[in-house]
Amino acid sequence: MNNNLDVQAITKGLQQLADISIASLKSSLENSMRNMDEVNTIVGNMGLGSATSKKAKQDDCGCCPPKEECPPNCLIHISRHAYEGERIIVPFMVKNKCNTPKHYRVGVRELKADNGNAAPSQPLLNKTEVTLDPGGSEMVLMGIDLSNFSTGHTYSTEIVIREKDINQNICFRLYVDGYSNVPVAEPLDENKYRVHWQGWQSHFYCEPVKAASRQ
Repeated sequence: MNNNLDVQAITKGLQQLADISIASLKSSLENSMRNMDEVNTIVGNMGLGSATSKKAKQDDCGCCPPKEECPPNCLIHISRHAYEGERIIVPFMVKNKCNTPKHYRVGVRELKADNGNAAPSQPLLNKTEVTLDPGGSEMVLMGIDLSNFSTGHTYSTEIVIREKDINQNICFRLYVDGYSNVPVAEPLDENKYRVHWQGWQSHFYCEPVKAASRQ
């Protein structure tokens, strides 16, 4: 009878110890999880974050507009200086930052002078559509003939990139400069062009004397 009571007491004691261990482990895990949540909250408020969480956020939407501000009217700004009469090429790249393939239409609005009048000739794009894999990019060229443009005026337009319903713009500005700051070449006296004296003892010739061509 005493042996039976001892076995029951031991069994009961072991069960109690197991219950205490399980309760302690559960409490420890709960405290650890609460502490981790608090740490993540504090780190997030500091503007920091784990590399894993940052990468996951970026991978989820690497091409989303800002959450707390309006999307920009201009994705980028391009400016170009040129002279009247030039034919210029303006290159730009379209890149897909999203995680899925994208197809974009590309167009350009009317080019206008700073006085509101339309430019004498309008820009032309070498392609009006691009299809891009995730992370892929493609170059587009915009050409403008400045034959009849007015010197001293500024012209502007928007290059439009559109996937479906939303226009996203590249703002372009063209400055037609005058000819006041062009490079200047000043020819030398041809009679003294070939002979350069180093001293009284010697001299050298920059170019040999060329024989006169026969007519």
